[in-house]
Amino acid sequence: MATNSQQRLYDIVPIPNKGTGVIATQDIAKGTRIMSEKPLFIVPTKVMERGNQVVEKHITEKLKTLDKDQQRAFLSLHNCHGTTFSPFLAICKTNMLGLGSPPVGGGLFIEASRINHACNPNTQNSWNSRISRETIHAVRDIKKGEEITISYIGHFAAYVERQSILKIKFNFDCACELCSMPPDQRRVSDERLATIHKLDQAILSAGSNVKLGLEMVRRMLSLLEDESVYNSQVYRAYYDAFQMMAATDDKARAGELIRMALEHARAVEGNDSETVKNFERLAANPTRHMAWGLYGRKKAQEIVPADTD
Repeated sequence: MATNSQQRLYDIVPIPNKGTGVIATQDIAKGTRIMSEKPLFIVPTKVMERGNQVVEKHITEKLKTLDKDQQRAFLSLHNCHGTTFSPFLAICKTNMLGLGSPPVGGGLFIEASRINHACNPNTQNSWNSRISRETIHAVRDIKKGEEITISYIGHFAAYVERQSILKIKFNFDCACELCSMPPDQRRVSDERLATIHKLDQAILSAGSNVKLGLEMVRRMLSLLEDESVYNSQVYRAYYDAFQMMAATDDKARAGELIRMALEHARAVEGNDSETVKNFERLAANPTRHMAWGLYGRKKAQEIVPADTD
């Protein structure tokens, strides 16, 4: 994993029709950590669950602990909700990023919050609980001057659903590369995304039918490649396949699959993420997985899915 420890790889600038955004100041290779930022403050999930008044009080208390420059930076962030909420709450609802999956709360980040949305972004944002920072990694090569983007919504939604979610939550019409495709190409993309979603839900339900499970993983990886999706879904698919091989006591195949999962996890989360550390432990000894040997030894005829790089 490359890092940005030597120099800043981005700049925050005005973007036509988007307000403020983040652009690459040099060519950035896939797997590079572009940003690693501590939150200005966190609103825990347990606070969010108590309603807007409690959240607003929490935000106000946190803002009082900040210095003047930090307060000004917070107030300079975009508010897409107008007067629907109080100014402090509206800024947080517009800009907060979820911390983990499932999220332990929302974090307010001065620089990461400037990154605009794309439905098939060129980076992945992740909460790294081991270093308490939001990290941004390039999921494909990014050219100098190219806008750096993340996704504000979940994976696999079709065009109409994406537009609706973004309009309701963030009050804009998305015109990213994926949403701007001709209608016939967009329909093909929607069909692929729907199939990926179905496969993602069905893979582990294959249970002891390992041949079927591996077929679904292979199909999912192929569709992700067709959609140019290189985010955490890729390492999750390899990890699902690894779990199948672990359950069948197949150490050789399990080892190959967890190494593939590890390679892709490093690219999108970095060497220091909890996921990567867990995968490293399993790569060193696949038999550590809790499901090892669950189905007993099977001589599956399916080959390990090919790498997608």
